[in-house]
Amino acid sequence: MSSLHALAEMLRQLYTARQAKAADILLDRVPREALEHLLSESSAFLGARVRYAVEDTLRHRKRAADDPTHTTLRAIGAVLNAWLHDGRRLAIRAVLRECTVAELHELAHLPDIHDEVASMTSDFTGGIAPSSDAQT
Repeated sequence: MSSLHALAEMLRQLYTARQAKAADILLDRVPREALEHLLSESSAFLGARVRYAVEDTLRHRKRAADDPTHTTLRAIGAVLNAWLHDGRRLAIRAVLRECTVAELHELAHLPDIHDEVASMTSDFTGGIAPSSDAQT
């Protein structure tokens, strides 16, 4: 599993919940390279709606439009925080399940991540709670 799998799951969740605007914002925050890599994944993995949205985003995005501070995990983290406030803990868990252990540790240590989301990552790291001195 990887952050790309988590991104695809998050996009599926957003479109299922009819949150296309939030999906568009998420896609705008993910680096172009990550979106291109996501498209190289199997069509069955992505689903038709997610594939179309990613292709459309890439078609309309200018090459130089990427913000160097944006990463896939930061973009995912922002949505996870919003979902926490909306009470969508099952959706959060579905996305976290797709991340690698290293990505979960990195996500838990993002400066903007909510404490509860950070603590949820330990459920998917074999019970190893994230700590400030953890290796990423």
